[in-house]
Amino acid sequence: MGATIWKFNGDSCQIEMVGVTTTPPKGSESSIGCDCTIENNTCHVVSIVLKGYSLPGMLPPQLDKLAYLKEIDFALNYLNGTIPREWASLQLTNISLLVNRLSGKIPEELGNITTLTYLSLEANQFSGVVPPELGRLTNLQTLMLSSNQLTGPLPMTFAKLRNITDFRINDNNFNGSIPDFIQNWKQLRRLELHASGLEGPIPSEISLLDKLTELRVSDIRGPEQNFPMLRNMTGLLRLILRNCNISGEIPLYIWTMKNLELLDVSFNKLVGEISETANLERIRFL
Repeated sequence: MGATIWKFNGDSCQIEMVGVTTTPPKGSESSIGCDCTIENNTCHVVSIVLKGYSLPGMLPPQLDKLAYLKEIDFALNYLNGTIPREWASLQLTNISLLVNRLSGKIPEELGNITTLTYLSLEANQFSGVVPPELGRLTNLQTLMLSSNQLTGPLPMTFAKLRNITDFRINDNNFNGSIPDFIQNWKQLRRLELHASGLEGPIPSEISLLDKLTELRVSDIRGPEQNFPMLRNMTGLLRLILRNCNISGEIPLYIWTMKNLELLDVSFNKLVGEISETANLERIRFL
């Protein structure tokens, strides 16, 4: 992975030194987790974290030899190439590769890692369509694909991601409408569609997502629409519907949401006045 300095203590299962300089970068994090209780008191590597070291190499396919590996975190580096297909043989739960220089298509083989609960590929250079095979990841709770060059519609197989709680696809080149199947994501707490490329209108089915605490949508093309029905989202903390071609008035119930802290409905076609019932001490406007 491009590290010129590497010192690992096998007895203590600890990284003593790693990186491209003798002094670790500020904010960097490194660790190797071992589990010595799996079988015959033999220690097995279960997690690898090399975060924020500016590593310039490629992701190692040889990690597939670590049969008990559960977590990979190589965020905040300069890693290039793509995700090794060999990793699909592992029973991983967490993959974090955000803020690197990975490119090419997202491998469809990732859909075989059905144990995954967390997948973050944000801020890379992935392109092409999202493989429908990712719809097999029915245990997935967090999926972050923002700030790439992804295209095409969201796969219909994503309707099966019923355990998803955090979904972010900001800053991409998707096309097609915001899919109706988001109504299946009943556990969803955070939804981010900033400049995703998807078109409106915001589907009425979004009203079924009553556990949402953050809803962030901006820069969607499509026909003019009324303010979406959000009455059931009583736990909303942050609501951003910027440049979504919304017309009419802001519903009165928005102003009385007890938990709402941030409201951004700028660059729309809204009319009317701020309600006298608005909790202005709590709500911050943008």
